[in-house]
Amino acid sequence: MDYSVNLNMFQGPFDLLFHLIEKKEIDLYDIPISEITEQYLIFLDQMRQFNMNITSEFILMASTLIEIKSKMLLPQKEKNEDPRLELVNKLLEYKIFKEVTEKLKEYESESSYYFSKPKEEMAISSDVKIEQLSLNEINIYELYNIYISLIKNQNLKIEHESNFKIYRENYSVKDCIEELTNIIKKNGRVSLFNTFKNKGIITREYVITSFLAVLELSNKQGIKVYQNDTYSDILLIAT
Repeated sequence: MDYSVNLNMFQGPFDLLFHLIEKKEIDLYDIPISEITEQYLIFLDQMRQFNMNITSEFILMASTLIEIKSKMLLPQKEKNEDPRLELVNKLLEYKIFKEVTEKLKEYESESSYYFSKPKEEMAISSDVKIEQLSLNEINIYELYNIYISLIKNQNLKIEHESNFKIYRENYSVKDCIEELTNIIKKNGRVSLFNTFKNKGIITREYVITSFLAVLELSNKQGIKVYQNDTYSDILLIAT
C-alpha cells in the first residue's frame, strides 16, 4: 500500500530556497547558483522518494534555477546584467515578508495573554440625575496607565509580583462582598480606598477582586455606589 504524506514544512518554493540559503549561510547578493541549484534538486528528489506532494510551483523554481545556471555558464561578451538579479530581488522581498510574518505571530502570541475591554454604553444613576457615558474602546496599556496613576495618587502600596506567576487564588469575590457588607452594616458606608489603606500592603489580586465585589454589590438592593469624579474614591452607602 502506498502512503502519501504532506508536510507543511515549506510553504512554497521560495521558502525551501530560502531555507537552503540560510542553512549554507550564503550571501543573498552573491548566490552560488550552481551549488544552490544542486541542493534544491536533491531536496526535490528526496521529496519524491517519500511520496511528498510536489506542486508545479516547486518544479517552476527548479527550471528557473537551471535557466539561470545555464546563462551564467555562457561566455559573457560584455558586462551584462547579472542573471541572478531578479531571483535575488524576489528573495529579498520574501525575506522581508517572512520576518514581518514571524513578528506578527510573535505579537499574536503575546496578545493572547491580554484582553481588551470592548466599547460599551454605561449609565450612571444617582439621586440627582441620570447621565449616559460612552466609553471608547480601551486597550490594556491605557488600563495599565490608569491603574498606575490611581495607585500613585492614593499612595497605595501594592506588593510586587513576578510576571506570569501562577498561583492559587487568595481572595474570592464572595469573600470581598462579605467583607464590604460587614463594614457597611457596622458603619453605614465604606470607602474602597480606605479599605485598601487599612490593609497596609495589598496585592493586585485583592484590588481587582474587591472591585469586582463592588460591581456585584452595585446590583443589590439597599446599597448605593458613589464616585464624585473619574478615578476618585468609590463609596458604598446603605440606603
